Amino acid sequence: MNILKINQPLVSSGDTLGESPLWDYRRRVFFWVDIDSGLIHSVNPLDLSNDTYEFGEKVGTIAMHENGGFLLAGESGLWLWNPEENQKSLLLAVRHEHRDNLFNDGKADPLNRFWIGTKGPKVTSKLWVLIDDKLVVKLSGLSISNGLDWSSDGKLFYHTDSMDHMIYRYDFDMETTSLSNRTEFFKPGKGTPDGLTLDNDGNIWTAIWDGWQVLQLSPTGEVLTEIKLPIQRPTSVAFGGADLRTLFITSASEGLLDEEKEKQPHAGDLFAFQSGAAGRNANLVKT
Repeated sequence: MNILKINQPLVSSGDTLGESPLWDYRRRVFFWVDIDSGLIHSVNPLDLSNDTYEFGEKVGTIAMHENGGFLLAGESGLWLWNPEENQKSLLLAVRHEHRDNLFNDGKADPLNRFWIGTKGPKVTSKLWVLIDDKLVVKLSGLSISNGLDWSSDGKLFYHTDSMDHMIYRYDFDMETTSLSNRTEFFKPGKGTPDGLTLDNDGNIWTAIWDGWQVLQLSPTGEVLTEIKLPIQRPTSVAFGGADLRTLFITSASEGLLDEEKEKQPHAGDLFAFQSGAAGRNANLVKT
């Protein structure tokens, strides 16, 4: 097993709940959100020029849209947004069954359908897929629907329920979007899995909330690499850069005591790591 260490952030963003890392290969810019602050960040990794946009409400995740802009999941529903004019338009208004539910992690599948989960009180959350501008429930009884991704052949689906401290693996039917044969794939000894991504070799990279680290896992669940971080709460990971070999890591300061924040001055910042492994370009959402 490889053990590596990152000491300094790429961007001192100071997010409350940094999430949804996304490499926009069209603009060659990296995007991520601060959920609780309702902010969208971007950075050019070549010169570190960066921008921050106010979305106007909490925003759980961001995905590239086929129209050249983005699809965002906010408190009130799904929105189309473009950074050039910083304009948004409502695609689908959503009212959750439980008032404390909020959209969390999401991603487009290989056939360009948008999957999005929620977080909230125990077993009140769900995982949906957007089909014909309607949200269809795929998993229910969740608590914190988190990291998700598909194997390169589209036959396996990985999904985290963070309150279970578990990454689950499902058999996936690409045509029907059905999920079956749920198995417990990985549970860390410390902390809980949060956001995740797969690399080009089928290995799974996951941020470990309250674990001070990111882990690389083999397709059988073996820990291949530990990336130790100076922050307690890494939240998610995504590959980016021109060669897709830079692993970007978002993080949070949410819930930390004042004395913990003093010991973790980089909590909530964006980190980056030259992984050696190659990632995959994110899929576009088509609506």
